[in-house]
Amino acid sequence: MYAYCRYIVKKMILTLDEFKKRIEYSLCQQFATDDDVRIFCEQAKTTGVGVVCVNPVNVALTAQLLINDPMGISANIGFPFGSHPTASKALETEIAVREGATQIDMVMNIGALKSKKDAMVQADIEAVIKKAEGRLVKVIIETWVLTKEEKQRASRLVELAGAQMVKTSTGVRTQYLQMVNTNPQGATIEDIKLIRNVVSSKMKIKASGGIYTLDDALDFLRFGADQLGVSKGTQLIKEFELRFPQGATI
Repeated sequence: MYAYCRYIVKKMILTLDEFKKRIEYSLCQQFATDDDVRIFCEQAKTTGVGVVCVNPVNVALTAQLLINDPMGISANIGFPFGSHPTASKALETEIAVREGATQIDMVMNIGALKSKKDAMVQADIEAVIKKAEGRLVKVIIETWVLTKEEKQRASRLVELAGAQMVKTSTGVRTQYLQMVNTNPQGATIEDIKLIRNVVSSKMKIKASGGIYTLDDALDFLRFGADQLGVSKGTQLIKEFELRFPQGATI
């Protein structure tokens, strides 16, 4: 069995259908056109991913294209920096829900976290949760710009605020990221272990950022990730089907 942190996880067989449910397929480019959204949604339907993640301006079209499909539609809130005022994030969430979002991926106020304004960070998350009206809320903590202590504190605040899932990073690389991390990695096994050790067993973890191979994806699931945020979701599913027709051991 695999042992990590304070939990013991038994090996299990992950079927293709179960793997698909773990995939959160993203289209987060600011330059995505309506045609890009249509192609993206068609790919998502063809491969049967569990969740699609899009920017708020594309939620309505995505919901229209997936109206008869059970997959989740997650809206990116406060994306990608998390430095929007709380009222702005709340309004974004309200509009996204109205236009068809069934889940929320919000970015934490990273500056407030680093300033040790924990009450502000928590209130920011709580405001989004309120506007989500019972929908699943995932909070992106941007692990690649945080210290170990900040990652731990961020993860605890996500749970204290009442969100259901901690997400590692946006996966968005900018010149600002290079200022604090010369070798940024969006999701790492070490961070998954750290987060899992901090939050309670009821909390979920979404590994996101730089997950490009199937082997990496399966490793993240083995070490405690519940969901995978990827831009190559369709390719990973096709490879899984070819390599593991009887399921993969995790």
